Order: sequence, then C-alpha cells, then structure tokens
Amino acid sequence: ESDLDLIQKTRESDPELLIIEGDATDDAIIEQVGISRAKALITTLPKDTDNLFVVLTAREMNKSLMIISRASDDRSEHKLRVAGANNVILPDKVGGSHMASLVTTPDLMEFLDHISMMGEDETTLVEIQFKNLPPDFNHKSILELEKRYQTGARIIGFKTPENRIIVNPAPETELVPKSKLFVLGNTSQIVRLKEALN
Repeated sequence: ESDLDLIQKTRESDPELLIIEGDATDDAIIEQVGISRAKALITTLPKDTDNLFVVLTAREMNKSLMIISRASDDRSEHKLRVAGANNVILPDKVGGSHMASLVTTPDLMEFLDHISMMGEDETTLVEIQFKNLPPDFNHKSILELEKRYQTGARIIGFKTPENRIIVNPAPETELVPKSKLFVLGNTSQIVRLKEALN
C-alpha cells in the first residue's frame, strides 16, 4: 500500500482529520502543519538523522512543544534528547501506543518506565492527581485514603510535587498538592475507585 493510498483511506475514514502530504524534513512543511502553536509532536521517520532534523527544527520553532521521537539505534537517543526531544522511544522496546500515551499521560508513562512488570489484560494502571481527591484529604496519608475507599485497587506509586517517583510508597506517605498517585487494579476495582472519588 502506497503513502497516497494510506492518505486517501485515512481521509475517507475521518474527514475532519487534517492531513498534509509532504516531506517532514522540509522546514516549510513543518511550519505549514502549525508547529509553532502545537502542543505535541511525534516523529517516527525510519532514519534517525531525519528524526534528528525534525526535532531540531520543531524545537527551534516551539520552545514549549512536547516532542517524542523514534530512534532505531541506542546511540541516537542522547543526540535526540540534546536536540530537544522530551522522550525517545526505541521501537524494539515499545510500540506506537506508548508514544501516543506520552502525550496524554506523560507522568504515567514515566512511571511505567520505573517498573518491570506489565499487568494482565484485566489489569489497569491509572493516574490520579491530587486535585481529583476529596478536599479533606489534603495532608492526609495514603493509609487513610485506602481505609475510606476499600475498592481492592492498590496504590503502587507516588509522584511528589518535586517530580520524584516513589515505587510502593509507605502507608504514611502524605498526600500533598501537586502530587500524583498510580493505582493498579482490575477493571471493576478501578471503576469502583473512580466512582467513589467522583
């Protein structure tokens, strides 16, 4: 299937999706897609040198842009980060869905990089921000939270306001503004927890 066929099929399946055909390493194309006002960029070109060029150009055009780049060689990771990539993904290790998730839940994906296990199909890992907890839990402990909401889900990670990740936090860990919890459970446990918090 050619690029033109793929573009046509994508346009037919989602007419509202904006597709611009062109060379991603061309400054004019990068500018045309609106990189200066974009929130995130994922570059997955086959050659690391091309991804490096896109990262450099995009970072120059938008200093606050979230940039996620593919790399085929471990040695390219450092160069891409120096060029301005926030995250570099090696496809032999993770897939495209991981790259997309970095845009929407960067802290969650960063946490996944800190643990070696991945859950079964029924198991879900979710991110809960402090601002989504009931107001009376300000400066309360994880233990107090788990006692009130006995859903069976387990709090397996904590991110401090200083962005330090704690795996398997102590029950007495204090819940403070701008912190985050990472909760592991099966589908029904996570649903019960979300219903309780809402």
